Amino acid sequence: MKILISDMNNSINFNDPELKNLINNFVNSGNKFIIATDKAVNYVADVLALTDLEVDYYICNDGAAIFDRYFNVVYRKDIKSKLVRPLLDMLEDDNNIIESFIDTSHGFVKDITKCANGIIAHCYDSLKAELLLNKIMLKYPEIHGYLNYNWINIIDREVNKSTAIDYLKENYRLGNSEIYVYGNSKDDIELVQKYNSFASKDCCEDIKKYLKEQVDGLQQVLELITKDSKLDDYDIFETIY
Repeated sequence: MKILISDMNNSINFNDPELKNLINNFVNSGNKFIIATDKAVNYVADVLALTDLEVDYYICNDGAAIFDRYFNVVYRKDIKSKLVRPLLDMLEDDNNIIESFIDTSHGFVKDITKCANGIIAHCYDSLKAELLLNKIMLKYPEIHGYLNYNWINIIDREVNKSTAIDYLKENYRLGNSEIYVYGNSKDDIELVQKYNSFASKDCCEDIKKYLKEQVDGLQQVLELITKDSKLDDYDIFETIY
């Protein structure tokens, strides 16, 4: 069995009939397709509502929550409740921050009594935001954060997309599979380092050294990994770093 893990960015058009058919044929042949994104599940559900796409699992909020194909929660790890108010205070006290929200994994709220699967903050200046984020992580080592364009993303220190895959491998009998990744952003680094990985030609610089190949898109990845004649060119076994 092969598993393909794909990011969900603006360059992937899941409504494209050819791509949809490739994914569905891949899954219907006994393989698994997993979407791994920094987005909340409500965004994912809205985007894919009319696609009729065969997806086995949705890894949301950079690995802080996992949903099955019917959007039932199979795993989540929230930021410790005692940290939520202090984290929001540090963000909101900085005049570079436009607004901040608690990400419940189903939407964005201001109510600090809600479980914080993540915290996000919109900033004016990304360089200043990077300094603030480093200060926050030094003060609160239980969390992890990164900057994506002009948004700060904060989640629990112990989770990322790779730990989410580890959870699925351990609990859903996926451990003996050939695993491939299509990921283009900073939050894909742990996955890209660990598995057979592809990315688009305009991917994040930080992940380029770990790739098998830069490709034209997800469709090309599917074509490569489903053609036996092509697999000889790649190490199909999991690489341990």
